[in-house]
Amino acid sequence: MAIVGDVFGLNAVYDRQVENVENNNLESWPESATRGYYVGGTSPTINTIARLDFTNETVSNPGNNSPTTVRGAAATSNDLYAYIGGGLSGIYECLVRRLDFSNETVSFPGNNLPSSRGYVAATSSDPYGYYAGGGYSPPQIYFNTITRLDFTNETISNPGKNLPEAIDNLAATSSNSYGYYAGGFNFPPPTFFNTITRLDFTNETVSNPGNNLLTARTGSAGTSSNSYGYFGGGATPTVINTITRLDFTNETVSDPGNNFLTARKNSAATSSNSYGYFGGGRTPSPYLSTITRLDFTNETVSDPGNDLPFAKEHTTAVSNRKSFVRGNGYKTYGYFAGGFKPSIPGNSSTVKRLDFSTELLSSPAKNLTSPRNESNTVTNNNYSYFGGNDPATNTITRLDFSNETSSDPGKNLSLSVNPGGSTESCNYGYFFGGARTSPPFTVYNTVMRLDFSNETSSDPGKNAPSSVTGGSGVSTKLYGYIGRDDNNFNSEVLKINFSNEVISVGAYWPPRGKSDTSTVQNNSYGYFCGGRNGPPGPFSYNTISRFDLSSDTFSNPGNNLPSTTSSSSATSSSFYGYINPGLPSVLQMSKIDFSTDNVSLTTSFDEVVLYASGLSN
Repeated sequence: MAIVGDVFGLNAVYDRQVENVENNNLESWPESATRGYYVGGTSPTINTIARLDFTNETVSNPGNNSPTTVRGAAATSNDLYAYIGGGLSGIYECLVRRLDFSNETVSFPGNNLPSSRGYVAATSSDPYGYYAGGGYSPPQIYFNTITRLDFTNETISNPGKNLPEAIDNLAATSSNSYGYYAGGFNFPPPTFFNTITRLDFTNETVSNPGNNLLTARTGSAGTSSNSYGYFGGGATPTVINTITRLDFTNETVSDPGNNFLTARKNSAATSSNSYGYFGGGRTPSPYLSTITRLDFTNETVSDPGNDLPFAKEHTTAVSNRKSFVRGNGYKTYGYFAGGFKPSIPGNSSTVKRLDFSTELLSSPAKNLTSPRNESNTVTNNNYSYFGGNDPATNTITRLDFSNETSSDPGKNLSLSVNPGGSTESCNYGYFFGGARTSPPFTVYNTVMRLDFSNETSSDPGKNAPSSVTGGSGVSTKLYGYIGRDDNNFNSEVLKINFSNEVISVGAYWPPRGKSDTSTVQNNSYGYFCGGRNGPPGPFSYNTISRFDLSSDTFSNPGNNLPSTTSSSSATSSSFYGYINPGLPSVLQMSKIDFSTDNVSLTTSFDEVVLYASGLSN
């Protein structure tokens, strides 16, 4: 029996969520991808690459095709490359082909899948790509294997945590924290699956979240928006036009009712931040060249009219990931800006740059427009914005990542404060509270919002439940979190829902009354490091408290900073968090390995800097 297959279309996920114009938080959705690619396919089997320009939805051939014909492969990607694994080119293959987004050439990196298989599904976390399932014929063999591609060195391995069923023709999509594999087929007897299997990116465990497709099917295509995964079409064995939605917040599954205009199976999907694009397939015959657009804002479906140059099924789809989520391991630099220098003594305008590839500190010789101390920062892919100061100010200073120069755009906060805390969504930066340090002495619960699109600030009127000072923030694509002392000697996290800007208390964690922590994060966890409390005291801590961004719960990973610290600053790459120790006056930074939670010492500052602002591009 011939295997009936589909290819997962890798969505431009993440993110992070991360940290961008479109989703501007550390580890989530990327700044919108600019292009989608459809590689190979069957009608007959071809090697053509078709490029979809998301800005105008035109389709063209970039001129560099796959070195071999391919169908039934799957693609995963990082910032720089797409990796197209498995499939058929006359015979079943284990080849991994690498598409370079910078010049659109395709090559073979030399590390292939451990076994030949076609009709695979693929998804990716920050450091890894995962190829799941697939089949081989003859003899008729199906795989449950999940194979991991390490983006840092392009090595391939089987971590040993696999799908519950040997299956092919499944579809895949991803949230910040999980990959989801849905549906599929095996034989004998002919069996169609409705199972959704979840891969936890933090520990690579595999489970069933309990909510499956409403209809068993094979040959669907997967894509995702910030909030939802979508599985489009497939066969039951009757070819269907249904688009099924997976809600990432609670993992419920539904059919919203806006479906393909024509039933189709074996298509592939790519996506920008605004739209998913399903290309090709068959219905059940003939082959299709149609590209169908799913609008993520209202879930309407249309055919914009610019189609693939060839009618085909079993193509492989992937999006380039422009400025992939800050924190996805491909950020270039971290920055420590301003702060208080005991050597002056006084506030500083110095900017220090940390090269994540070498962990060396340097001075780009372009400083802030004025000295700043204890400023909070919010960041998108292009700029970081500094708000608040000690002494209190309402001035916002902007750091341009493209040239590392700073300026004051002139659109400032409504209150002159010293910092309370900050976090950011895809569209806005939020500055929480702060204090007026000159008479009348006032501590605020006001939340001020900076619109990244036009750099205007406003007070949306949804404030913190009580005043906020000494807070530090982390975020996902859906929520922002500010860790702070609640003024009653409790350490709490304020949680802002980015969809409606409602603020609530998300969690408490020990020790009591902790403020002036510094934070680093990856897609799965935020780490609140050090801090102090009182009275009595004040006491400083070396504790690292790990905050699970999926469950809003705290734990202590057991690996703490080498010394007590408060008033420190921090920045994150995807793989490590870097903490400048602050008080006491120590020069050497601590490094948290996100994969193990281990803490070590790394590069040193050339002078003591307290209360600096940490950020990364």
